Amino acid sequence: MNSTFWMITIFSILSILVVIHYTIGFQGLLPIIIVDAQKALVLDNRLGADRVITEGINRYIPFGVEVVVGEVSLKEQPIDPPDQTIVTKDNIELNVDMIATIKIVDPTKAIMDVEDYEASVKSLVMSSTLNQLGQMQLADIQTQQDSLSKKIREHMQIDCTRWGINVILVKFESITPPESIREAMQKEIVAQKETAAAILKANGDHKVHEIHADGERILIEKRAEATHKVIKDLKELMPNLSDEKIMQFLTKTAYIDSMKELSSSANSKFVLYPTETDRPMEKVMNAEYMSRTPN
Repeated sequence: MNSTFWMITIFSILSILVVIHYTIGFQGLLPIIIVDAQKALVLDNRLGADRVITEGINRYIPFGVEVVVGEVSLKEQPIDPPDQTIVTKDNIELNVDMIATIKIVDPTKAIMDVEDYEASVKSLVMSSTLNQLGQMQLADIQTQQDSLSKKIREHMQIDCTRWGINVILVKFESITPPESIREAMQKEIVAQKETAAAILKANGDHKVHEIHADGERILIEKRAEATHKVIKDLKELMPNLSDEKIMQFLTKTAYIDSMKELSSSANSKFVLYPTETDRPMEKVMNAEYMSRTPN
């Protein structure tokens, strides 16, 4: 009876295994690992090829045949190494802070081909930055930060490709020179602004002078046109009037207008109104023709 019982039990177990095999296969008998979103696990298979499992439910071979040797994030991730001191080509010490953004594209290489990919990338950022900045002068570094970032990224990518990592971005967070250099740079900036302001003022003054000159030129042209019209009108009214008489008339008129302007000046001390405009000016200016006003 005992033999019959065990035979029936063994037959039942075998039947169940056969049913499982034909319904869900051998994989259905293996334990499972649930992998989070945007994560990847690297499995070291002692009997075959290593493999990567990603988001969702995954089965693995137990009893030490497949072992999880590493977990990585498939998202873009920042790599922020510590600040470092770099001596430039013109012998100036700079405190440089860099940051990089990477993305793992081959988890197996990132885990199996390098001891610690994060530490390795940090060291690579620092060494690549030192290599580039140590060959340049401070002024060039300040004006070429964008191109320097691209060069550093390209230099890093050579090694990162072997580690299954893509370098998305490298940028400067800060470049800090010594206090004495910062003060000198500040003074230079102030001097440049003052120079620019002086140049702007000089250009403005020059423009004002040009405007005044244009105004004077236009005024002279207007006066010339007016004089020409007066001469034309006089000749039409008095055809027999000689050019000499016309010029005497214009001279006297201009002289009277100028004396009126002089008398209206706020700085005038005396006013001279000669009645004999035909007499030479040296006689007009004689003391007997002057009448000084008291101070």
